[in-house]
Amino acid sequence: MSDEPVGLGDRGRRMWVDSLAIWSLTPAHLVLLEEACRIADRLEWLDSILRAVTGNVKDDPAQLAEIPALLGESRQQSAALKALLAEIRQGQYGPSPATVNPTGGAGVSDLTARIARKQAEG
Repeated sequence: MSDEPVGLGDRGRRMWVDSLAIWSLTPAHLVLLEEACRIADRLEWLDSILRAVTGNVKDDPAQLAEIPALLGESRQQSAALKALLAEIRQGQYGPSPATVNPTGGAGVSDLTARIARKQAEG
């Protein structure tokens, strides 16, 4: 297992550990995972700011002006995280536990082999 990147928060650390438990990644995709974990931490931080701002709007209506910018940044970070996770999933090698079929392999070649076995039996 790769060493956990320095400076991850709770959410990023959980994502790192859980992701490595199910994925086998190339070194390049480990770098992408690290960035995805940092974005997950950033989203947590943005969410905490949004919660604080929206909780104080009654006391300070001027804070309403901050909400659209925070929401926009949160949407951008979410989109970046989604794209990174899609790239990481494509970069895994070997079947992950979540995709393994208990009756055989998970890929097209495994399906072809199972069909050939059935035809030979039958």
